[in-house]
Amino acid sequence: MLYDCPECGLPAEVTTVGHADSTDGPVEVVRVRCASAHWFLGPGETLRRLLPDPRSSSGRR
Repeated sequence: MLYDCPECGLPAEVTTVGHADSTDGPVEVVRVRCASAHWFLGPGETLRRLLPDPRSSSGRR
């Protein structure tokens, strides 16, 4: 699945690193690397999906 790079907006690959504790419970931590070689570590919930998940059934019958 591709996401927007938080810095430049180009397609980025996201891999799960693990989970971290927070005051609201565990948070998924992901590594983001885009086509321009930017990389980040951070919470997965802050990412914007660039392309729809091909596995989703929305709009298909």
